[in-house]
Amino acid sequence: MLRELRIVDFAIIDEALLEFGDGFNTLTGETGAGKSILIEALGIALGGRSSEEMIRSSCDRALVEARFDLTGLDKLVGWLKDNGFYTGEEMIVRRIVSRTGRNKAFINGSMATVSQVSAAGDLLVDIHGQNEHQTLLDPASHLRLLDSFLGLAPLRASYERKFREFKSARDKLNGVLEGQKEMERRIDLLKHQVGEIEAACLAPGVDRELSIEKSKLNNAEKLLELAAAIVDNLDDNENSATSQLQKSRRWIEQMIEMDGSLAQAGESLASALFGVEEVAGELRKYAEDMESDPARLGEVDDRLDLIGKLKRKYGDTVEEILEFHDKAARELESLEFNRDHLDKLHDEVDRLGRQCAEIALKLDSRRVKGAADFSVAAQKQLGDLNMEDAQVVPSFSYGKTDDVYCEKNGNFTELLPHGIGNMEILFSANPGEPVKPLAKIASGGEISRLMLAFKTIISNDQPVPVMIFDEIDSGMGGVTADRLGAKLRDLAKSSQVFCITHLPQVARYAQTHFQVAKSGSRGRTTVSITKMDKKERVAELARMAGGSGDDQASAAAVKWAEKALADVSGDGEP
Repeated sequence: MLRELRIVDFAIIDEALLEFGDGFNTLTGETGAGKSILIEALGIALGGRSSEEMIRSSCDRALVEARFDLTGLDKLVGWLKDNGFYTGEEMIVRRIVSRTGRNKAFINGSMATVSQVSAAGDLLVDIHGQNEHQTLLDPASHLRLLDSFLGLAPLRASYERKFREFKSARDKLNGVLEGQKEMERRIDLLKHQVGEIEAACLAPGVDRELSIEKSKLNNAEKLLELAAAIVDNLDDNENSATSQLQKSRRWIEQMIEMDGSLAQAGESLASALFGVEEVAGELRKYAEDMESDPARLGEVDDRLDLIGKLKRKYGDTVEEILEFHDKAARELESLEFNRDHLDKLHDEVDRLGRQCAEIALKLDSRRVKGAADFSVAAQKQLGDLNMEDAQVVPSFSYGKTDDVYCEKNGNFTELLPHGIGNMEILFSANPGEPVKPLAKIASGGEISRLMLAFKTIISNDQPVPVMIFDEIDSGMGGVTADRLGAKLRDLAKSSQVFCITHLPQVARYAQTHFQVAKSGSRGRTTVSITKMDKKERVAELARMAGGSGDDQASAAAVKWAEKALADVSGDGEP
């Protein structure tokens, strides 16, 4: 339950501290007094969107603090524990909005994110503002009302989780399919490139080796001629180098016999002779092996031409060509792996789609079966609000699709984020009139009563700790307004209820009554909030009923106010 609300420098509120009781609390006051600002402030405390405009003029920051009694709120206590916040008998939420943009939020004294504050608020408070009338006119909101009434939130959450998996897998598959043609083109190109390089049987340095071989083949005759000339000079004629060295060797051997100190010179001469003979032998063998081979020259030219083409495509050197090959081969392997897994992606989407369909059909079945109970419950509440002949009819529709996951009524229907099909609440306020969409026939007062009826039947099934209604009585009056007040007081048996109202018929049912007043002092506007006693309530109800204040209120208005409070005092009116 909301026990305290403290507001500092928020909008036109200087400072206010409100203490609330159990049951039905109401806030009344003149139009423009600032009643809705209190609800807006509580919304900010519970994670609503903040802005600099919310800060009171000439102030640097605004503060809103709310204190809640956690008795019986086991789910919220568990959430606090799971998120690392202190847990006790109370939860205090503080929100600071600063002009510097350094906004802060706290839960039980610990820093919290706005999303955490909002999550806690969702477990505590249901705020029905005036803009929710427009929400009810949107058919997209109707299915969630039905699900809440039928207690389908866990099953719907299970479906939504599975649907997210299904959508993610399907998006991935579609992405692969959209790029499949491009992928196939890329695979063909990579295969050609890798195959072309592999067919060339390249190795590092092969181009240099082939260039040397080509030069040798092109100059074969000249090389033979030169080799023969060298062999002749070294070994084959009478004056060859070997002949001269042999003579010199014999002569130095004679000299060594006479002077042993020439032995080293003799060894050097012998070594020189051996070297000349060895060179001559190598060149003689080179000449014997050398032959002109035009066929081989053609092969070398072709191979060098091929390497030149590959260099123009893939790199300036053989090493760069081989590096390109390795990179292309890795990419090809990756793409072929993705292509091989396309069937697996299809299988995954099919599996998740059928799992979604199974849950969706279960959801749909329970929705369709529970729609009649929803109608009966809503119509009963509307009867209590002076709309005994109203009809509320949930109308289901199912679109067709080419997807084969979910079959309904002999046709395949699309899997949507909330299940299958759509549901719109059709309505008729008068007997004999056909039901039609709310947006086409419901008046403002009828929409207000419908919203309260739905809130009531949902609350009966799944009580919300705190329910807030901001001028839900729009378009009402007379007996209907009186029944609305009774309905809110009855609703307050299971939830703490707050209601901003301009109708005394509604306000008289409150167990705690606050008056909101606006005043000016020294050029500044301030708002005061007063918890009224019985005498003050009589005056306020008289004013709302048509009187103009304590001293000037008509005797009839005061008498009505006294009787109005007395009629409900048996339910605990203070």
